[in-house]
Amino acid sequence: MARNLLVRRKWSFVTKLFAVGIIMGTIFFVDIYIIEPNWIDVHKVKVEDARLHQILGNTKLVHITDIHLNSGLGFREEQLIKKVNRLKPDLIFMTGDFIDNLTQVDDARELISQLKASVGIYGVPGNTDHLVMDGKSLARELKSSGIDILVNESRRIRLPNGNILWIAGVDDPKYRYARIDKTMMGVPEDVPVIMLAHAPSAFQAAAESDVNLLLVGDTHGGQVGIPFLVQLSDYANRTPYVSGLFEMSDTQMYVNRGIGMKTLPIRFLCRPEISVIEVTSDM
Repeated sequence: MARNLLVRRKWSFVTKLFAVGIIMGTIFFVDIYIIEPNWIDVHKVKVEDARLHQILGNTKLVHITDIHLNSGLGFREEQLIKKVNRLKPDLIFMTGDFIDNLTQVDDARELISQLKASVGIYGVPGNTDHLVMDGKSLARELKSSGIDILVNESRRIRLPNGNILWIAGVDDPKYRYARIDKTMMGVPEDVPVIMLAHAPSAFQAAAESDVNLLLVGDTHGGQVGIPFLVQLSDYANRTPYVSGLFEMSDTQMYVNRGIGMKTLPIRFLCRPEISVIEVTSDM
């Protein structure tokens, strides 16, 4: 009888352990497939650059990237629009991978047209955009939504404080469409510059061109915030610049984790990101 009681207790323990495993596994899968992919983080990024700060003052910069509208406008995209507009940005920068196929062009227009920026919205093409159309075609298709897509060119922007900000936008560097030399031709020497590019591979050339701040995406932050797991994935581990702020010479680069996903529709400890760039004086 004692032996039967011991066996029953053992099976009771195993059953409870199995049930806990099922519950934890369910929670994990709900998190990586549903919760985190739709839980957008508004992330404040502090960049110290006295010369750029002198131009920008209190100008509010918002950076978003890698929307990947492969499922149309859903809950995540609606949250993106609400959260961006709640920030009341002066400038919105979008660094590529708007669409994955032609059916998403109308959705991209609708999303961008709902974003509000007091000065303007500027962007550059990404690699998946190039699978659908070239950079100039993308610029034409999205122009009516209110975004100015820069394809190896620069813009002179007058800010609310009366200062002039120069921004440079390069075509996708992953597929080697980027022409940073051509992009910088119209920019006066010795002025602070913000450059937009899709991928971190533009970092070296941006530093050689004395760009103050480079904003990029492409990596999705690896989609998993565990370095060991990222290193196991050839897709995620494509660059040493997976997410965050980096410096090379006098150039700083911020790598945004992006909004959408590729390959696997999951995120774990790596929420989608809206970055608010605060440029301060380092003096």
